[in-house]
Amino acid sequence: MVVIGLGWLLARTRFLSSATLVELNRLTYWVGLPALLASRIGGATPAYDRVGSLLAVLVGTTAVVVLISALLGRAGRLPGPSLATFVHAAYRGNLTFIGLPVVIYAFAGSQAPAAVESAALIAFAPLVIVYNVVAVIIMQRPGAEGMIATTATLMRRLLSNPILIGTGAGMAIAITGWPMPVAVDRTLSAMGQMALPLALIGIGGGLYATRLRGHRRWALSAAVLKTAVTPLIGAALAIGVGLNAEETRLALIFLACPTASAAYVLVREMDGDGALMAGAIVISYPLALPSMALVLSLTG
Repeated sequence: MVVIGLGWLLARTRFLSSATLVELNRLTYWVGLPALLASRIGGATPAYDRVGSLLAVLVGTTAVVVLISALLGRAGRLPGPSLATFVHAAYRGNLTFIGLPVVIYAFAGSQAPAAVESAALIAFAPLVIVYNVVAVIIMQRPGAEGMIATTATLMRRLLSNPILIGTGAGMAIAITGWPMPVAVDRTLSAMGQMALPLALIGIGGGLYATRLRGHRRWALSAAVLKTAVTPLIGAALAIGVGLNAEETRLALIFLACPTASAAYVLVREMDGDGALMAGAIVISYPLALPSMALVLSLTG
């Protein structure tokens, strides 16, 4: 989290301009993270038998949080666009720029086998798909037109998603058991090393540029659901499913992530409550700090 603070400071002092931060995020998203995923997953033997259990906890927790937030929003008489946005903000975490870096840093120097880390990264890919599909379903209000067009756009985005492509490439290498050529392995590793610090610096810079406005009470409620209630539900499900300590650790890291910044773009595209989503994103980041620190300390 110190690196996130550095990004905020660099943006505040204008050492990094807004345009530079945008380009750094693009570099991380399209080059660094896909290379990192292909290298990490392809270089280990994933525990495929544990991926299903991890996904059960992650997806099951998401379903419960969606239900709880929908009930709370209806009880509070939120109008349709604000209700959909509230639910969206409460469940959709920033897996790409927060979850991945923290999971990988958490396993650095750990005694846990590399297969467990790879299982987490493989579970990450379908979770990204679930988050996106559920987001479109939630934001598509009853009677609204354009569901087919929106779904087609979503499918194109998923198929061209560099994160999913990197994960798929790593899985293909791991499944076939073919060793990567040394030159390819070193190139992917070198490119992947830039992903984690740049992702965290970009998040810090983005936090400085985002301002809190509108529906603050509901934005706070969504942030609390995302960073505090969601990990508690996940912990209960992890115990029920029988995850071990390291698997529980990585599952809760994903679940404790703050609300995804990318959610704001979808909300604006689908006529949701942009102010509520922006507020939830801003509030969720400082709330996620103690939550993720607690997860790492209790299960590490």
